[in-house]
Amino acid sequence: MSSPITVIAELEAKPEFTAECRAALSPLIAATLQEPGCLRYQLHQSLESPHGWMLYEEWESESALLAHQQQPHFLAFVASSQGWFASTSVRRYQLA
Repeated sequence: MSSPITVIAELEAKPEFTAECRAALSPLIAATLQEPGCLRYQLHQSLESPHGWMLYEEWESESALLAHQQQPHFLAFVASSQGWFASTSVRRYQLA
């Protein structure tokens, strides 16, 4: 059995897209929490920037994470948010 995968996704919206980004994250989170293999999917607001968020994700396995990335709600978020971000960073971790 593989160990769980943790994902840290940092999103910095362009100021003019902050409201759209925040609004689009709510349905993404709600749908993702219903997915098989999703152990945690939490949105955190940056204390330094009103345009910054961090998604903390825990997945049962690599295959659960890959399945998430093919879900209609994930693909819709990616498609609709093109051009919204000044920067993004996605890092994956597992227990050492």
